[in-house]
Amino acid sequence: MARTKVWTSWPAVLRAAGLGCVLAAGLAAAQAQAPTRPAASPSNSLGLPIDPSLLNTLPEIKGVVSWRTLAQVRSRTEGKRVIPEFAAPVRALDQQEVRLQGFMLPIVTGELHDHFLLTMRPPHCPFCLSLGPEYIVEVRARTPIKHTYDPIIVVGKLIVLSDDPFGLYYRLTGAQLTMAPR
Repeated sequence: MARTKVWTSWPAVLRAAGLGCVLAAGLAAAQAQAPTRPAASPSNSLGLPIDPSLLNTLPEIKGVVSWRTLAQVRSRTEGKRVIPEFAAPVRALDQQEVRLQGFMLPIVTGELHDHFLLTMRPPHCPFCLSLGPEYIVEVRARTPIKHTYDPIIVVGKLIVLSDDPFGLYYRLTGAQLTMAPR
């Protein structure tokens, strides 16, 4: 009877597959190129590069705050904390009623949600969501909204967060669905 080796850790699997060297080489190449990256290359508020193909594919709609506007934030580090620094157009939206367009990302399972995340990217790709906290809005709805994979538009009071314990930058409260998928 043949014995099958059981892998006990991901590093062992990566070493066995030869991927550890490939990943290390890719990381080293990315780090070597980072200082010479052109200033026009997109990056998130934490200064990490973003693949332009992952940026918003939603059309801009008049009267709806765009993700481009919400992305106008940089961050600085104080000790172990990351502090967001919002541009004037973003600060002007604080405590205002706004309309936001995006994709619903439920926090818990179920068909109806009164607390969820609104994201710039569809939630079908978990790796595509990690563009940065400026591309996510926590939503607290007045009444539960039925989950959909299509983009939605919600209206509510936008709160710009400067010291959220979960690292969020935006919260929409008293939200209501204004446009559902067709």
